[in-house]
Amino acid sequence: MSSLDQIAITIDRQGFDALDHQTIDVVVALAAAADASPVLTEVFADEHEPAPVRERAFGLLAMQISSGRRRFALAA
Repeated sequence: MSSLDQIAITIDRQGFDALDHQTIDVVVALAAAADASPVLTEVFADEHEPAPVRERAFGLLAMQISSGRRRFALAA
């Protein structure tokens, strides 16, 4: 199981607030290394965004990180 899978399980079972700053930093670093969307990365890391918005950003970032390409975008 990948670290992204473990993070997703934590979010699903315990909520977004269960993630610590170190975990968020790891996802941000993975996103940067994968050339993932900077907007999604910013939304994911922003503590002022509502949890559902951050969760969706995480899901899209996880897809981008896993695919290694920026193929996914938010729908308008």
